[in-house]
Amino acid sequence: MRRFVVLILFILYASLAQADGLVKLKGFGCLRISDGVQNVILTFSGIRHYRFIRLSDDYWYIAVPNRIIAVETDLKPCGYIKRILTRIIKGETRIFFKMDKGYSYHFRLVLSKGGRFLVVRIKADRKSAPIQGKPLIVSPKKRRAVIVIDPGHGGKDPGAIGPLDKEKDVVLFIGRYVADFLRADGYKVYMTRRGDTYPTLADRVKLANRVKADVFVSIHANYSPKRKDNARGLEVYFLNTTSDKRALSLAARENGMSLSQLGDLNKIILSLIQTKKIQYSKVLASKVYRDMLIWGRKVYKTYKGRGVRQAPFYVLVGTRCPSILIETAFINNPVDAVYLHKDSFKRELARGIARGIEAFVRLYR
Repeated sequence: MRRFVVLILFILYASLAQADGLVKLKGFGCLRISDGVQNVILTFSGIRHYRFIRLSDDYWYIAVPNRIIAVETDLKPCGYIKRILTRIIKGETRIFFKMDKGYSYHFRLVLSKGGRFLVVRIKADRKSAPIQGKPLIVSPKKRRAVIVIDPGHGGKDPGAIGPLDKEKDVVLFIGRYVADFLRADGYKVYMTRRGDTYPTLADRVKLANRVKADVFVSIHANYSPKRKDNARGLEVYFLNTTSDKRALSLAARENGMSLSQLGDLNKIILSLIQTKKIQYSKVLASKVYRDMLIWGRKVYKTYKGRGVRQAPFYVLVGTRCPSILIETAFINNPVDAVYLHKDSFKRELARGIARGIEAFVRLYR
């Protein structure tokens, strides 16, 4: 009788696992094919779909739209892979790979018909030795500085919603004007979105790296879930880990993560970000913060500055250039919301952002 009950429970568990899309990661290994070419082979109990996301030249992950119930293998670094992390985020399993920085990589992925084997073919080319003392910002004699402006959210994602506007509309207006001001001064500017579309966070990072941006600026409008705080004003963030609860809550909201998942990202960031990038980003944040207050107060006399802060924003992780995220004002604060609705205020904020970027570029060229 006991064996019968155990058998029934096993069958029920197996059926539930199949219904929920639960899978097992049964094997992992690297196979050297030739000089500069290796295969990474992941063996599953069976998957139908996957996503390959490249966050930077040497950092990428595979997302499987299932929760892995067991990892029956050692995920040990091998070949060009220097570190591996597995996390469950938004109900899917993401396997992160950190690569040797001395190479540039090309990837080709193949999933077997039965969904048991996912093969990642990696072709590596050794990078040329960097010039000692080379600045982050390229000399003006070689090319114009390249700026990427990222109006947050968009399309299906409205961002925070206030009494007068949606975040996605406010920041797109500001972003367009920032681009116009910078182009008028001779800078080469790209926007992650020009209309009501939704590029993913990874898409935004990919664009910045593809065009070899010198500066990346993501524009947002803040939101306070607690009406009693009456929070208002400007915050400018650069990428770093933090223990500040409010900064973590904000980063979790912008990243689309829970606070516990963000704790994992905090740890990942420690192994990815470069000290020099943090230092440059902090200076960029300070310049933009100062000029936004100067120009914003020409319209909004009591525009409050809440400071330059640090937090683990996902969209800033993979960029290779100095990067910041701006929270222009609180879209659900009664006073901030009125001014965010005014075109004159949004234009002056854009002018402040552009002037701050220019001050940074002049300083570090």
